[in-house]
Amino acid sequence: MPLLSYRYKGSPNETVYKIDRESVSAGRLPSNDLPLLDASVSRNHFVIKKELDGYYLYDNGSSNGTILNNKKVQGRTRLYDNDEITAGSVVLIFHDNDLTTIKEVSAQELDTIAGSPSLLNNIYLDVLFSAARESIYATGLNSLSAKILQSVCDAIRAEYGAIVLIDEKTGELVLEAASGKDGPGIRGISSNILGRSIKNRAGLLVQNAAADKRFAGDRTIQTMGINSALCAPIWEKDRVYGALYADRRVSQTPFNEDQLNFVTIMANLLALNVAHERLTKKITDEMVLSDQIKRFVPIEAVSGLLGMIKNNPSEMWNVQTADRTTILFADIVGFTSLTEKNESKDIAKLLRAFFEQATTIVLSQGGSVNKFLGDGFMAVFGTPLSHPDDTDRAIRSAIKLLEWVRTGNSGTPISLRIGMDTGAVTGIMIGSPQRLEYTIIGNCVNVSSRLQAKAAPNQILISSETNRFIQSPFNTKLVGEITVKGKENQLRVYEVLG
Repeated sequence: MPLLSYRYKGSPNETVYKIDRESVSAGRLPSNDLPLLDASVSRNHFVIKKELDGYYLYDNGSSNGTILNNKKVQGRTRLYDNDEITAGSVVLIFHDNDLTTIKEVSAQELDTIAGSPSLLNNIYLDVLFSAARESIYATGLNSLSAKILQSVCDAIRAEYGAIVLIDEKTGELVLEAASGKDGPGIRGISSNILGRSIKNRAGLLVQNAAADKRFAGDRTIQTMGINSALCAPIWEKDRVYGALYADRRVSQTPFNEDQLNFVTIMANLLALNVAHERLTKKITDEMVLSDQIKRFVPIEAVSGLLGMIKNNPSEMWNVQTADRTTILFADIVGFTSLTEKNESKDIAKLLRAFFEQATTIVLSQGGSVNKFLGDGFMAVFGTPLSHPDDTDRAIRSAIKLLEWVRTGNSGTPISLRIGMDTGAVTGIMIGSPQRLEYTIIGNCVNVSSRLQAKAAPNQILISSETNRFIQSPFNTKLVGEITVKGKENQLRVYEVLG
């Protein structure tokens, strides 16, 4: 049974129409067998008819004519495999059979894909959130790629999978990770499939590839016995980094569109990590560390730190101590339940809005966002930049964040738990010049985290030490003494009311 694959002008998405009747009409009117909803197409543009020796194309008196392989159709014209038909701005390809279905997912569809009910499959969600967590704590791209690839292959039951990246210097494709110890490597991937996905920047689904005439000359598909394949580009903005690939060789069951959507999202998650790793390397190579430092310190401290590093780079790794620092922990209440009740697209928007708002508020108060913790964050007031009223600044940040939540500006309704303690800490830069992180160590870090866990929804709990150093007329109330994990003695705790 033949088919037509077609796309609209300006869109990389390809749609497939099966020719399952003796005559097929195509045009702008919905009454056509194949409606082409484009103003450049005539109401009844052309007809394809099955005759004794094959299929023939007839122009149906269209305004702009029907073009076959760059020539205007005059009367009855025979169609052959891979013939190109143009109707207005719509380009269609005639295929002799439908042994292979090719489906592409473009970047423009990502928001729709992320919100697709099909992706609410528990297996895919588990893999997606696990990969997101892995990316937060990843120690290197290679390790992260291997873990994500194995998770993807397990979830979609792929028999072979690979992550391929484009070398920045040579432009050649390099194997970053592959499933199985004795896999065929990059030679086991169809260059046709890989190249098309990267070139079009679109997720690609190929079914029954080994039997399709369009891949008759593809030695990899024939040699490896590839039956079905998925490939999604790893890219963000205007830059393509490579592709995430998977196939089936023994199984005759082809991949489906749900699996294509899932692989496309995973490839985009990888793109963020690749982009981050390469940007970090570039900054380090150029000895420009300001962008990284801005991630964890207020703008006033950037120039000072940069000057210190420039004059004595080894100073960056020295241990720094602060006698009085206020630590703030905040997280979203019931985040797991939120992910079950809302579409993944909405959850992503919520987290982005929450972290952007938290960062803006904390930095505006002279504090530092030290860590993002899945559905929460840790902020520091008092190091590396200190103020006489750092405790007030921390409390003011917490109040402003709750005000933002209560106004409903987060989009999805949420509640926060916030905890704070004040005390001495040690600050140290860990990692390497390629991947830096400013880490705070101290008893008050642990206490703040425990208080945050004890807080009720939209409640700010502070320790007696934090309450002691308040200078502004904040309204606080003694809650009492509570027991927290890891502490022998009970803690006197206060609630900030406003």
